[in-house]
Amino acid sequence: MRVIDLLALMADQDKKTPVQLRADGVQSNLDKILTADVNEERQAILVPKSSGHPRHLWELAVLLDQPDLRTRYLYVQEKTGKRPLFGTQQVAGVLVIN
Repeated sequence: MRVIDLLALMADQDKKTPVQLRADGVQSNLDKILTADVNEERQAILVPKSSGHPRHLWELAVLLDQPDLRTRYLYVQEKTGKRPLFGTQQVAGVLVIN
């Protein structure tokens, strides 16, 4: 999934909805977004953190809606490496990016 695809999925959601990532089988908060170019594929890597508060949907949209990021493919950083992201899921009032 590309960043622009995730932004389209999030467009109909409440902007104050908390957003978390599923990394290593558990819900985690977003720490930072890294970029990489691997084998001519432009990647945006979401790095999770275990503590803190989840970002709201509008905060994540502001971070992702940058011209350089829009066409990048989304990955989440896990202990064993990167895993591609494919969609979202509503879990107990939280939008979880899988």
